[in-house]
Amino acid sequence: MERHRKRELRELNIRVWNGEQDVFPVHASLDSSMKKNTAYIKRLRTGIQASAQAQFLQDVQTLSLHKYLSEIISACYEGLCKLKTPAEIATGVEVVSALHQRFGPTEFTGYLGWYLGRGLSTPDKSQLKTLAQDVREKEEKERLARQRVLLRVATELWLVGVLRSLDDVTRPEEAGKTKENVKLMENSKARAAAAANADAEPFPLEVLKDMLGHDREHVNLPLLVIFVKAFSWDILGAKTSAAEGRKIVNEDGSTTSEKKDDTSATEEDDAETKDPPIIGPELQQRFKNILTRYFEDVKAHLLRDQKQLVSQGRRNAEAYVKSGEVFEDRQANYEKQMKAQDKLVANAQVLADALGLEMPDLKDKDTSANTGDGLIGLVKTGEYLRGQGEGPGIWEDEDERRFYENLIDLRDRVPGILLEEPKKKKADDDQVGKKTEVKLEVEEKDKAEGSADTKAADADDQSTAIANKSVGAQVDAVLAKLPELNTKDAVDSAAIEFCFLNSKASRNRLIKAVQEIPRGRSDLLPLYSRLIATLGKYMPDVSQGLVAHLDDEFRSLQRRKSKDFLGQVRTQNVRYLAELTKFGVVPEHVIFHCLKVSLDDFSRMNIEIICNLLENCGRYLLRNPDTSPRMNSFLETLQRKKGAQVLGQQERMLIENATYYVNPPERAAIEQKDRSPIELFLRKIMYQDLTRRTMDKTVRTIRKMHWEEEEVVNILHKIFSKPGKIKYSNIHLLAIILGTIHRYHQDFTISVIDDLLESITFGLELNDFKFNQRRIAEVKYLGEMYLYRLVDSPLIFDVLYKLLNFGWEGGYARPQSYNPFDLPDDYFRIRLVCNLLETCGMYFDKGAAKKKLDFFLTFFQYYLCTKETLPMDVEFIVQDAYNLTRPEWKLITNLEDASQAFGEAVSQNYQLSASGKAIEPEEDDASASDEEDGPDDEDLVVPEGDEEKSSGEDAEESGDDEPAKHGSSDEEEEQIVVTRPEDERDPEAEAEFDRELAKLMSESVESRKFERKPVFDVPLPMRRAREAAVAAEDGGTETPAPTVPTNMVKFSLLSKRGNKNQTRSIDLPSDSTFAVAMRNKQQAEREEQQRIKNLVLNYDLRDDDAEGLDKTHNPYSQPRLDKAGANRSNQRSRKLQLSDVNWT
Repeated sequence: MERHRKRELRELNIRVWNGEQDVFPVHASLDSSMKKNTAYIKRLRTGIQASAQAQFLQDVQTLSLHKYLSEIISACYEGLCKLKTPAEIATGVEVVSALHQRFGPTEFTGYLGWYLGRGLSTPDKSQLKTLAQDVREKEEKERLARQRVLLRVATELWLVGVLRSLDDVTRPEEAGKTKENVKLMENSKARAAAAANADAEPFPLEVLKDMLGHDREHVNLPLLVIFVKAFSWDILGAKTSAAEGRKIVNEDGSTTSEKKDDTSATEEDDAETKDPPIIGPELQQRFKNILTRYFEDVKAHLLRDQKQLVSQGRRNAEAYVKSGEVFEDRQANYEKQMKAQDKLVANAQVLADALGLEMPDLKDKDTSANTGDGLIGLVKTGEYLRGQGEGPGIWEDEDERRFYENLIDLRDRVPGILLEEPKKKKADDDQVGKKTEVKLEVEEKDKAEGSADTKAADADDQSTAIANKSVGAQVDAVLAKLPELNTKDAVDSAAIEFCFLNSKASRNRLIKAVQEIPRGRSDLLPLYSRLIATLGKYMPDVSQGLVAHLDDEFRSLQRRKSKDFLGQVRTQNVRYLAELTKFGVVPEHVIFHCLKVSLDDFSRMNIEIICNLLENCGRYLLRNPDTSPRMNSFLETLQRKKGAQVLGQQERMLIENATYYVNPPERAAIEQKDRSPIELFLRKIMYQDLTRRTMDKTVRTIRKMHWEEEEVVNILHKIFSKPGKIKYSNIHLLAIILGTIHRYHQDFTISVIDDLLESITFGLELNDFKFNQRRIAEVKYLGEMYLYRLVDSPLIFDVLYKLLNFGWEGGYARPQSYNPFDLPDDYFRIRLVCNLLETCGMYFDKGAAKKKLDFFLTFFQYYLCTKETLPMDVEFIVQDAYNLTRPEWKLITNLEDASQAFGEAVSQNYQLSASGKAIEPEEDDASASDEEDGPDDEDLVVPEGDEEKSSGEDAEESGDDEPAKHGSSDEEEEQIVVTRPEDERDPEAEAEFDRELAKLMSESVESRKFERKPVFDVPLPMRRAREAAVAAEDGGTETPAPTVPTNMVKFSLLSKRGNKNQTRSIDLPSDSTFAVAMRNKQQAEREEQQRIKNLVLNYDLRDDDAEGLDKTHNPYSQPRLDKAGANRSNQRSRKLQLSDVNWT
């Protein structure tokens, strides 16, 4: 619900509490039909939804509901209990407010408050103790689910003024007839009687007191977390951590967020003043006091449970060392406690953030105190994992060891009678505890054994027939679920389930089922092997039957060597044998027979078999003390045979890979670097101890270091220039500390930034995947530097373009080009750019930085299309980056469209820059701002026109400085033009340039024709007295110019060719628009001059005024001002005096 709506409802509801009538408008004639009223009650009970809000409010206005108020109140309570989403809660608040405004507190609100108070009251512990454990847990779960919604609804109703306190609650008559626990209301009445003069406690405050006052186990902490998240601003006055602006690093290392500009600051201040928390500071403090006391109790609970977990973990480790395993019930209990502790820590963290309190330190404090007790267990456990105490272990990790060694004991899970052999079972029917299905199974087993003795030939067919069809169907169901096994627990459950269906026929069916592995499902081999190993302990015929089948299949495949299409069957056969070997199911002579047979016939097929066996069970056989001698002998023989025979490169590679995997070569231990104590200290405080809480202390420590010593500066430089060695979550802290150091050691900070940029470039040159994590950290570090004002946006954009354009011929990526540093299927540069954009891209949202980012995102979009199809994770990263920087951006995935969009952006960008230079070529400040805010894409596209234009500007400037040289050098310039090679000019390009220039000139003249200020920005060629005399002398020798007709007006057209300004006379009709406008303009100027002249002559001149008039009269005595200033109008007025030009 919007906040302004809450305030409106609060005002209306408070008016109702004050006794005002007709606050909620209703129709004059109300509908009292039972059908509509009961339908309204039914919808109120089951269908409070956001889409039905208007209908609910209309019914309150039109229906006569007085007869059904008791039902409406109970239905309203039930409907509120079923709300889920915030939109539904907002609708419920609107409906309840409407009912409150219509019927008032006495008829409606008091009774509804009683229902809400009863629903939020805590149950009596004495009653809970009488319930069974499962019933008690069920009741608690239902209570938490109900109160999770009611607590939020009741608080919302209190904020909008529907509820006030429990003193206003009235118990309905029908509720008074029942005997229910209403401890919350009774306590409130008692407190109200005891403190009659005190202010009434707010409704949510009373509820929280009752919930949290006796909650020693903190089961209500999830409810409190939801309350804090929903009402942190309105009730606690705590702001949520929204998007912060760029931060400023203070001297002590702390950071403060700064508003981006004064406008945004005033807007945010206005927003805060317009929308403060709904309740006052006094009530906020009362809520905070209750929550703070509860949080202190939660902290004690956390520390107590953490200590118990540490102690339990140590006891489990000792038991593991003594017995080789931990009892499953103890392990399950320990894992359950760990999950509960993690959930408690997460909830406590939310509460601590809302209250601004510190979480307790949950480190393992008993580690140092109990080192002597736990050391032996750790060493022995490590030796156990390694098999012989040294070298690589039998298993890859602890999970693999548990999978292959920690098999469940079926005798502890199923009745022992189901695991006995059929011959040992008694056939009498008086056996206690035996079920009918077990009897039928025993009979079936007897029949199966009899048939096996009499008909040996048909034993395989008869043994799979189960007389009891229901048992047979259950066996089929269990076997049908075998391909769906995917975890260790699922395998154990299948084994236990099969034990209840145990019979000779069932076991034979199982053997047949596990022999047939679905094609392509090699992942089932370890799971089937665990199932056989679990059952084989009490059903040896299952494991023996499977091993015999696999051994026979191996021998059969050896006889059919020429059948190449059986390669997949051979691979599956040896892998199955290898997995069963690791479970101890296959006898060692069987697996070594397979290795010996394959070694004797050293063909390509058998080499693959040997390598498969070595990769799957070779390490187990080599590290197992029982099989280690034979395995060592086999490996030596394999190496000799590999050297003696001529093998292909592929076969040699297979053998070497398998051998190195089983018995990797020894290598020297990694030597530890010899570090000085000061370096060890600095590495510890930066790499291990650095957190948000220890940052201030770290800053002070670093500032106290001896910065005059070169060794200390070098150590700090290594730490600050290598962000890849610090925790990724602490990179922003590293930038904060560097910002603090920048205040006192600027040279150090600049060198760190230089090394960081060099490292980023080096990563682009090397492009080695093993440095990817370090490169990600470096880019993140650079973005954090921008946030903390160590670098500016031009550097960020330079790095962004370098990340995409480095190594590309021509300066940027093209679909047909090839870049060895950026292959089409290499997407890591995209990750770097997205990481940098996600770090600081959201702050480029206004001004020139916004234009730069828009231009870059267009180019980045084009760059993405030059790659191959993006993987899903990279595509998600790109989408997140665009959503964060430009949420409304529609990403183009087509190369043609992306190229077109990028081309339009480039043309628009350079067209704007070119037009800006043509209009105001002399405004240095504007050009400087353009250079600062313009897109930094020199490394992307360098248009040829810029170079020509710059050379032209240089020539123009030199021409302005030396005007006397133009006349003398005209012939030389003509010679230069004549001698220039013709093939260097493109006629079409030159014609296109002339057309565009003429178009530009005409548009400029038309747009500026009626403007007074910019018309004369370019100085007009004035005919001086000297030029007039020369013209007169020339006129004496030449024929006189023809006279201009009386109906024509002569004008001079200014044009520019090369570096020279040229004028040309043109005749226009005197009645043309241009001529008439010019005559009118001249007449107006003459009148204005005459008026000013009269004013000046009639004015009583003073000395200082005379000086001012002298200065004004001679504008050329002052330098030319290019920018608008105090004397801009004086200079412009002199330019508009065109009387010295002969226009006729």
